[in-house]
Amino acid sequence: MIIIPAIDLMDGKVVRLKKGIKKDYKVYSDNPVEVAKKFYNLGAERIHIVDLDAAFNPKHSNFDIIRDIIDAVPSKIEVGGGIRGIEDVERYISAGAYRIIIGTMAVKEPDKFGDIIDRFGDKIIAGVDILNGFVHIAGWVEDTKIEYLNFLAKIKDMGIKEVIITDIKRDGMLSGVDVDFYRDVVYRTDLKIIVSGGIKDKTDIEKLKNMECCGVFGVIIGKAIYEKRIDLHNVLGG
Repeated sequence: MIIIPAIDLMDGKVVRLKKGIKKDYKVYSDNPVEVAKKFYNLGAERIHIVDLDAAFNPKHSNFDIIRDIIDAVPSKIEVGGGIRGIEDVERYISAGAYRIIIGTMAVKEPDKFGDIIDRFGDKIIAGVDILNGFVHIAGWVEDTKIEYLNFLAKIKDMGIKEVIITDIKRDGMLSGVDVDFYRDVVYRTDLKIIVSGGIKDKTDIEKLKNMECCGVFGVIIGKAIYEKRIDLHNVLGG
């Protein structure tokens, strides 16, 4: 199972939100490139980056900072937040991003999303953010009223193989991963699942490793690293 440290960007800084609420955030660094370098030096093969500014408002972007991270760090960089069209996908791929995470477009413009999957294939990861059983989009502020299992089946039929599933109610809360929720997901879908939301310590990671054979492919860890609940070097096997 791949351990993927997370960098969330807002106003050029590394931050963490609670439950995706924009005003409820904490700044952890003014230098995202140095944070990414630290993660790489600790052994991270893959780093998860979300442009929160672009997620809340596509006219705002931390693209230059993300490009600097890609240029500075040999880790595989997956990027999400505010990816609203093929131009955004092309720009990040041209910059060297390993994977592009798309969420809102998959709901709002499924035809465009399908075209992007056809064109870029495995470069595209679906980001499915869930609260109370329903998919949320646009920086988690919009409840689509779409039941998440039906949505996962739909995007799988479109060609998606890898999905980041975020448990919004636990994200940034250090409350522990909802193992039963993710167990239900992996048993009822045939997708490679990356878990996101609520990881509090190494015990959570061990629980998820027990589901690796069923489809849990990776886990994204954010606040638990910044709050020193998890030693990244240790969980990466260093």
